[in-house]
Amino acid sequence: MNGLANPYSAVKVFHHKEVLDALERNKHIAPFYIRLKPTNFCNHHCAYCTYGSGDTHQKTENRDSVEYRDMIPWEKLQEIITDIGNMGVKALTFSGGGEPLTYPHIVDAAEKLREYGIDLSLITNGQLLRGKRAEAFAAAKWVRISFDSPRADLYARLRRIPESSFHQVCENIREFSKNKNKDCVLGINFVISKTNCDYVYEAAALLKDLGVDNVKFAAVVENERQYHVPIKDKVIEQIHRAEKELSAPETETSRGFRIVNNYENDWMDKNFTIQPFQTCYTCRLVTVIAADQKVYLCHTRAYDSKAVVGDLHEQSFRTMWFSKETENRLASLRPKQDCRNFCVYQERNQLIQAYFDTDMGHVNFI
Repeated sequence: MNGLANPYSAVKVFHHKEVLDALERNKHIAPFYIRLKPTNFCNHHCAYCTYGSGDTHQKTENRDSVEYRDMIPWEKLQEIITDIGNMGVKALTFSGGGEPLTYPHIVDAAEKLREYGIDLSLITNGQLLRGKRAEAFAAAKWVRISFDSPRADLYARLRRIPESSFHQVCENIREFSKNKNKDCVLGINFVISKTNCDYVYEAAALLKDLGVDNVKFAAVVENERQYHVPIKDKVIEQIHRAEKELSAPETETSRGFRIVNNYENDWMDKNFTIQPFQTCYTCRLVTVIAADQKVYLCHTRAYDSKAVVGDLHEQSFRTMWFSKETENRLASLRPKQDCRNFCVYQERNQLIQAYFDTDMGHVNFI
């Protein structure tokens, strides 16, 4: 294999032939991967956050109100973990909603999931990634920290928090990079907007120095048409410079340093109204359990009442998932008609469809 392994590859599903076979036979199976949002409370208040800024009720274009007080009770979460462990779920990511490390039982939850052999990962702002919380995720498959400026003043302004938080996060990143297991990939998600577009290269240099394994640059999703046109050239120039000057190959003792350039394909206008595929295969493999104890089609549509798959207040996750209602709900979804939002799984769904559309009579002519 040449270069660095890509943790963000859209073709990972093709390494699981049994999953593809089940999809092709239209067989309803347990989810392969779960996004778990244990709480909606967040200690940061990012201006661009898709879930809102920490006010009591948040309203976004594609979502109903997100109640920041919502949190899965520990007794219920233990029941959910037991269910998904016995169902054979392979991987789980703690994410928001809110900041998952503010969940009071996050350490116990991680330990219980590990008992079932479930691969763990974490998406966090990093401010609480220290002490027992850091130890709980040191053996995770990956940890991804949202980070949007190498300058303390701008970081604080974007997140509406004190500047001291910037220094705490940087310290946490450096310490976690030193103490995590070698196989745990520490990545950064850097969302580029007009506010931070001049600091892309500077951020990459800082984060490499702090010891992260990769930095993913992505475009902020804006409804304003042509939002990125005035900044895209200087942003892409900085990303290319970072790729050239900062990238380092993986070795036996180091994971190296990788720039993941999603921005170059993300900056143009997104299609928020029409999906270019008719079948969503991913919603049958990846599901979301949110802090309001509801299960959603995908994390893009979490907290959208029209995307609810089931409610766990009065039933177990296992009962809900294997019900005829859930099977019919997932099978009947038609993204072209039902999903009026940007789809993060578009490429994956199109690749799976192309795989199923292959003429087997010509399969040897590769």
